[in-house]
Amino acid sequence: MNKTFQNQLKQFFHDVTAMGGLAASLLLILLFISSSLLLPLIAGSVITAVMVILIRLFYFKNRPKRETYNNLVEKIDASSFPSLHTARIVFLAVLFSVHFGSQYLTVLCIIVALLVSYSRIYLQKHDWIDVAGGIAVGVATSVVIIWLFF
Repeated sequence: MNKTFQNQLKQFFHDVTAMGGLAASLLLILLFISSSLLLPLIAGSVITAVMVILIRLFYFKNRPKRETYNNLVEKIDASSFPSLHTARIVFLAVLFSVHFGSQYLTVLCIIVALLVSYSRIYLQKHDWIDVAGGIAVGVATSVVIIWLFF
């Protein structure tokens, strides 16, 4: 591949991976502030983050590109398993699919979740097992939120 295409592809995946980030989650919460989805979004975001942090507290796995750390917060961030971006986007995909009940939206959510998940691998932040763990956390969070709110 030529260098320009590689740079564009890397930039594309940087943009895609942001959809699983904290800023995107906060933006969605603000967008649905006067909606019945507000509490499920907040609760699911908190549960997802807490589950990932607890797992990383007890099980440390280096990222494909190792990161150095000097304290506990940095160590949690430097841990690779499970992928928080993947967990967030899977939770959001399932929640939106169930809430809106549209086949078209469900397909779009699946595509976005797959792209975000793959972007974590492409950008060498995670490997497949980390993404699989993130999917499991996202699905588990979705089940809890759907049980509590729907």
